[in-house]
Amino acid sequence: MERRLNAARAAKMAGISRKQIQNDIQANKLDVFEGEVTVRSLMLRYPFMQMDNMKEIKRVARIQERAATKLTSDFLPADQVVVDQINRIQNKLNESQEQVHEYEDLIMQMHDRLVVMKENCDRQQKQTLTAFINWMMTQYKQSHG
Repeated sequence: MERRLNAARAAKMAGISRKQIQNDIQANKLDVFEGEVTVRSLMLRYPFMQMDNMKEIKRVARIQERAATKLTSDFLPADQVVVDQINRIQNKLNESQEQVHEYEDLIMQMHDRLVVMKENCDRQQKQTLTAFINWMMTQYKQSHG
């Protein structure tokens, strides 16, 4: 990760004013990323930076790196948390699949009962039940691709 400094800290490190840093940024004489000056471009532009300032730059870089590492670890859940979530989702999926199979069985039982009921009906009722059974099975087949 390339080290970066805000404009105020970059000015302090280079021993110049913040306004001069801002002028250099606007004139594209310094590389900037997300509003911060890269240390590399600062050192190229101001090679006379004192060694004391370099110690400060290294200290800031260590702080930034620790913060970045902490942020990454804070956002990643523990392995066991991920495993538990996967297991919960898998259990919910299994339950849902069981319910789907139960509903499919119920639809087939309804179909069979309606066919038996149709046997004892007059012609008009048979036509109505046949149309209903056909519609029901068409809907079932369409939902099961």
